[in-house]
Amino acid sequence: MPTGTISSSKDTVGVAVVNYEVPVVETKEQVLANCRKIAQYVEGSKRGYPGLDLMIFPEYSTQGFHPTKWKDLTTTVPGPETAIFSDACRKNKVWGVFSITGEHNPKGAPFNSFLLINDKGEIVLNYHKILPWVPMEPWYPGNETMVVDGPKGLKVGAIICYDGNHPEIVRDTVMKGAELVIRIQGYMYPSKDQQRMISQVRAWENLTYFAVANMAGRDLVYSYFGCSNIVDFDGRVLAECGTGPGEVQYALLSLSAIRDARQNWTAENHLFNTLHRGYTAIPPDGVAECPFDFYKLWVTDPQKCKQMVENLTRATAIPVVATTH
Repeated sequence: MPTGTISSSKDTVGVAVVNYEVPVVETKEQVLANCRKIAQYVEGSKRGYPGLDLMIFPEYSTQGFHPTKWKDLTTTVPGPETAIFSDACRKNKVWGVFSITGEHNPKGAPFNSFLLINDKGEIVLNYHKILPWVPMEPWYPGNETMVVDGPKGLKVGAIICYDGNHPEIVRDTVMKGAELVIRIQGYMYPSKDQQRMISQVRAWENLTYFAVANMAGRDLVYSYFGCSNIVDFDGRVLAECGTGPGEVQYALLSLSAIRDARQNWTAENHLFNTLHRGYTAIPPDGVAECPFDFYKLWVTDPQKCKQMVENLTRATAIPVVATTH
């Protein structure tokens, strides 16, 4: 897609990602003040990019991740924070992606939540992070990938930060129909190079648009590298922020282009080819059966599969050498 415009059309979805400055907040009043700042970003960006359809804020952009007071900042969905976000989306006729860390969970520890709010102010998706970043994150793991119809009918899927390091989550999300996979993250140095590469790899291997919103700046623990970006389904970067806080980048996603690619590409159509292996040699459809023993074992005998993984790695959550010092 061409870049450099601030408009959109019926065939294109205007998407913005934000290098939001990591908030350091200690009270719920400070959290709500930060939510109002996020709402101002939505309003200002819609003025600057009239074609804006979808705006994406990073993981931890709402409550931050205070090392000792994070439990005091948990909330409900819906709640006072989402009320501010919903109002901003409705007033500006923009869809928005927002982070709640954490969301009250009746089962135990809070969830790390990705919220998609439509241009009417309705919460249409609440995804819970499946793979919290261990050993640091205390969030209760989710167990379901999610895809919904987004702006202009674009099918939107959700992942959060460390989720994106696991190819299975993105592939499962795309196989549910996602045309845009959104990754909200709070990734810090020294992982900048790896995370920038992953955006392009995940987009290309799944024939999907991929958008990342990352934190920037420093909190009480880490420094965050920003580099929020938007990648097309061929793995090309359409737009990318630098490392500074407060940056916003904008790009257009073509609905017809990605649908044409999935329908008509052959050699690099990884989605089709995975389930039609070797159709040149075995016409017309190739082989559909799964050839991967690891995945077959995971489904049929997860405990045995877990043992196999522990034989490759270790049997304890924390390495033994780390617990002896």
